[in-house]
Amino acid sequence: MAKKRVFGELELAILRIVRSRNRVTVREVQEALEGKDHYTTVMTVMNRLVIKKELQRERVGRHYEYWAESSLPSLSLLERLKQRIFGGRSVAMISHLIETNERLSQEDLEELERLIERAKTREKTHD
Repeated sequence: MAKKRVFGELELAILRIVRSRNRVTVREVQEALEGKDHYTTVMTVMNRLVIKKELQRERVGRHYEYWAESSLPSLSLLERLKQRIFGGRSVAMISHLIETNERLSQEDLEELERLIERAKTREKTHD
């Protein structure tokens, strides 16, 4: 029996698919998920993402086409994930991303160091 996905994981998978394409239908997203989730489940999640303003949709003939306004997740999505999964702690979220990604290149690490230094400088100017 296949492992059941956590609803948030399905949301993220759908957002990744939609953002990688121009406009998509529920059927196209379900096929991209390799049929792991039922059509009605995918449709429900996509409609909830419209309500959450992560996706937009337009009726075209007998079906809807969905798209994302931005290629980046919205702040509200990231904030919700941070609150729900990491108890609102940015450090916990960043730590998780770093520790679970075993393939951070030297360039990635240097970019992270630059971001930390920039954040320290910003914090000093706000004091």
